[in-house]
Amino acid sequence: MFRTFYVGFKLLPRVLMLRHYRRLTLENKKVNEKEIEKEAEKMLNALVSLGPAFIKLGQILSVHSDLLPEAYLKVLSRLQDSVPPAPWEEVYEEIKEDLGDELLKRLNINPSPIASASIAQVYLAELDGKKVVLKVNRPNIKKEVEEDIKVMKTLVPFLKYIFDESFYESAKAIIDDFSSRIFDEMDFTKEEFYMRKIKEELNFPDVKIPQPIYATKRVLIMEYVKSYKVTSEEAKKIIPPDTLSYKVFRTFMVMLLEKEYFHADPHPGNIGVDDEGNLVLYDFGMVGKMDKDTRNKLVRAYVALTRLDGIELVKVLDELGAIQPEADRELLAKGIELFLKTFQGVTPETLEVEDFISAANEVFYRFPLRLPQKLVLYIRTTSTLGGTCITIYPEFNFFSNLVKLIEDEDLVIPALIDQVKDTLSSFVRKFRTSLLERPVIERKNNTRGEYYLSLGIAILSILSYIFTKDITLALLLIIFALIIKR
Repeated sequence: MFRTFYVGFKLLPRVLMLRHYRRLTLENKKVNEKEIEKEAEKMLNALVSLGPAFIKLGQILSVHSDLLPEAYLKVLSRLQDSVPPAPWEEVYEEIKEDLGDELLKRLNINPSPIASASIAQVYLAELDGKKVVLKVNRPNIKKEVEEDIKVMKTLVPFLKYIFDESFYESAKAIIDDFSSRIFDEMDFTKEEFYMRKIKEELNFPDVKIPQPIYATKRVLIMEYVKSYKVTSEEAKKIIPPDTLSYKVFRTFMVMLLEKEYFHADPHPGNIGVDDEGNLVLYDFGMVGKMDKDTRNKLVRAYVALTRLDGIELVKVLDELGAIQPEADRELLAKGIELFLKTFQGVTPETLEVEDFISAANEVFYRFPLRLPQKLVLYIRTTSTLGGTCITIYPEFNFFSNLVKLIEDEDLVIPALIDQVKDTLSSFVRKFRTSLLERPVIERKNNTRGEYYLSLGIAILSILSYIFTKDITLALLLIIFALIIKR
């Protein structure tokens, strides 16, 4: 209970200021950019002070342009996941419990971690004389996160008294999704599965993924693969920066647009280059899964963006569930078209990704759009990926490389087939609906004249068949009589 009050006390001033800036923005009133940036910094500091679960939540919120103004998104995107390491003695007890004495005898672990994050710590070791890497959950991390998830779920209902209904429903959905996803990240048996699965699906000869050796829920042992950080000078000497940036971009975008699973955390610390010029991917704790239908729709969205086709973009957004149910689609399409017109005459080669993302965030914030939960990791991945590629090669252009990738991988045809299928499916559904029998409304005011007229036509149809033997004419007369009778 004390933790709940403490978190509420810490976050309430930040939440009230967010409401203030949200109202000003939605009412098209002037907002002081420096003031809102300072407030976003205070939000970041508050989340960091509350520990691992809130740091992770802040990272998720950093892509929710449907909830937060642009200044908040930029500041929260800087949230780092590195923290001081837990004492070795406590970590060793956890390793001993999970691995057992037999396996532990075969291991020689260096007690100084090579990396320390909010969820896990990483150590170098030797297994039977062979160099390996150990990834271990921080002591008591699961218990700490469970308590904070309870706190979040206790406090979320109060948002309905502070914000509008749309904000509250979106925030509640985010917490519900986050509360299950963060525990997946702590389960190293799942990380082992993702490593094997992505290695099998990606199958690029110039991309290496360390081979997992043994996993429990709290400890993961994998092969050691030496490399240089992708943004280092050593990496750029092995592969020219322009080539390296596209290689990283292509590797992750192929996962996103063509494969079932994708590595969802492509920041520079998780990507290396070895002496032979291969990319090495690390840390598969954050992995997304996307079905083929959604991937095709995303390609269609990208194509619509590069062609500045507002109507098609709204159609795809609707199919992806990114438009609020009560929104006027026609009005929204006009608004999106006006937004895209600001980029008229701008080619993919000259379009600055930061300018576009900033404008897109503004659209998501002001229009009745929402970010579907299935796309949260996707958006976060592309945002992080763009930043990493620009860090490697400052001249890197996201959109021109995206067009090149879509063409190189022949992704347009499957997306167009998907569009035709959706159009036909919609037509068939409407046609089948039109065939449903409508309820017959009894007409109480039928006149006696209508009755005798329909009876006369029915008799006329019988006589016409007797004299002309024309069944078609007779049937048409009967149908006409029945219509009048109704």
